[in-house]
Amino acid sequence: METPFDPIVLNRHVEGLARAHQHLLVSLAELTDEMVARSSRLPDWTVGHVLAHLEHQGDSMVRLVDAAESGEVGEQYPGGMAARVEAIERDATRSASDHVKGVRRSIYAVEGAFARARDAWYGRGLMVSGLEVPVFDLPLRRWREVEVHCADLGLAELDLDGPSCWSSDYVREDLRVMTMMFVSRTSMGRSHLPDQVSRLEPAERLAWLLGRLVVDGVEPARLLG
Repeated sequence: METPFDPIVLNRHVEGLARAHQHLLVSLAELTDEMVARSSRLPDWTVGHVLAHLEHQGDSMVRLVDAAESGEVGEQYPGGMAARVEAIERDATRSASDHVKGVRRSIYAVEGAFARARDAWYGRGLMVSGLEVPVFDLPLRRWREVEVHCADLGLAELDLDGPSCWSSDYVREDLRVMTMMFVSRTSMGRSHLPDQVSRLEPAERLAWLLGRLVVDGVEPARLLG
């Protein structure tokens, strides 16, 4: 039985992702080897780790889409989390030029996979977390990865630093999705975000939901493992 999805929403996510991809590629045109070696906003990860992850996460989207097109449930990272970590560590110390080439190749591959998908949109894929998700969710998941990890790079001189670099389209789209997820996981009777969070600007609200912002007196959302 085919899984229904809204093609208008799917188109919006694919288009938003394409814009995020282009923003990343344009910004990385000025990347240097010194920047690659810097610490990112993520604990124990350099800028190089974040870029390697973005490249390999893109490749994982291609695997899931291609498997679904063949009627199979693909595995995001063959070998699981250990293989994912090993690949990131292996590639983190590459030169700036090699990182940019790798990210660009992966971006083109992702967009090509989405462009050629037909029956895949009705399939499912297995994420490295063990969660099985509809393929039509993948464009938003990839969009989230690109926008959030652009912020994690911590390269203010390249406009890749913190939630302020997120596009308004992304914030609007994912804030709705993540808020619904938060509400669905809270105790019965709660139908909104904590008051302290609700008073924040949209990007800050989303940053809290995604674990990128600490709000005094409020427990972390812990939505993404």
